[in-house]
Amino acid sequence: MGCDMYCIVEALNKKSKNWDCFGVSYADRDYSLFSRIADVRNSDKKDTYIEPIDSPRGWPWSDLSGTAEAWNDRLDLTHSHSYLNYTELESLDKWIREKQQTNLWKKLGFEHLFYFFNFEDGWDKAAFTRYSDLRVLFFFDG
Repeated sequence: MGCDMYCIVEALNKKSKNWDCFGVSYADRDYSLFSRIADVRNSDKKDTYIEPIDSPRGWPWSDLSGTAEAWNDRLDLTHSHSYLNYTELESLDKWIREKQQTNLWKKLGFEHLFYFFNFEDGWDKAAFTRYSDLRVLFFFDG
């Protein structure tokens, strides 16, 4: 049985101080990515082990977007709920570019967000005018 990852991208609105959802996505099945993000499906062998950014730490329930809150009903059938903040996403994007010659947004199924949140050149002006922070919530099944 395989393991799949689902993602929700949220950005912090400067004006309302609420997290706005930019969409929900089904990410490519990539166990090296899962290992790097949250130590999911990682190898026990020293030569193939991938250093994870962090272990699953749950979702920040106190300030989720409405879209993320709506996913709560599905979470009992899933595992390894976590999120990455802007700094962690920037680090992950760099790792993906080095290892796989693509970018974070394409791997997570959000290629259209590359224009707004480009880690290589910093955030585009369109994102900075309204948003001050970024995070990706995720969970796995299987």
